[in-house]
Amino acid sequence: MKKINFNSHGSNIAALLYTPENFDANNKYHTIVLCHGFAGFKEVLLPAYAEAFAKAGYIVLNFDYRGFGESEGERGRLVPKLQIEDIHSAIDYIASLDFVDSSKIGLWGTSYGGANAITAAAQNDLVKCLSVQLTFGNGERVITGDMSTEEKEKFVGMIDKMLAKKEKTGKEMMVPLHKVLTDEQSKGFYERYSKEYDAFDIKTPFLTVNETMSHKPENYISDLKIPVLIVASDTDSVNPVEESHILYEKANQPKELMLLEGISHYECYEGEPLQKILAKQIAWFDEFIK
Repeated sequence: MKKINFNSHGSNIAALLYTPENFDANNKYHTIVLCHGFAGFKEVLLPAYAEAFAKAGYIVLNFDYRGFGESEGERGRLVPKLQIEDIHSAIDYIASLDFVDSSKIGLWGTSYGGANAITAAAQNDLVKCLSVQLTFGNGERVITGDMSTEEKEKFVGMIDKMLAKKEKTGKEMMVPLHKVLTDEQSKGFYERYSKEYDAFDIKTPFLTVNETMSHKPENYISDLKIPVLIVASDTDSVNPVEESHILYEKANQPKELMLLEGISHYECYEGEPLQKILAKQIAWFDEFIK
């Protein structure tokens, strides 16, 4: 594994490049590009996946979106459109390497990154296989799904007022990450990792919720003509399992839904759940791009 950098729309993107054992630069390798989740960065949660894919014979690119981790960009500014641009830049970079077979590139995304990956894959012909996990199809449904009609109207009204204030003054409310993802599973995650990684000590615009409400990869997944694997858990409190069922129904064949039982959102990154997921995802990529 080595640190590398590439450019995305004028910003320097930091990344980790993983290579298989006995790597030979004269050979051509199949590749997987990883897309991390909400406000994540390459050193947290994803290394276990990257290492496993590399061990299985893949080149793996694990990068930080603009504004997060070690990449350039406005700190904490999460805009799906810009993150999807970064994914395209990552794919262009990896496809340009002499030892990469550009006809065998897979895309992998988790949580928010899964939503990004679906949209990016629908826009990029270089992507030949897709695996997403713990993700969503409609950001508005995830954010407001439990609200009554009255609560939703008040919430949308508040967002509209904040947008108007930003337009008028240029100012907006910035909040810590744990104030955005407030479910118990996410609280435990941030408590565990924020002490270890300073990169989590950032604030993001509260209006990120508005960007997320407009993020609807379910509108793109039916455009995909490539294999799609969706991994979901029935006890995911971040992105409800119903989101994955909707995505699966809208996807074209070949497709598969791997449903885990009793596993929380963040338990999928370690231990036995991780190994089960990896076995399935490696088999999926092996079948279609190896």
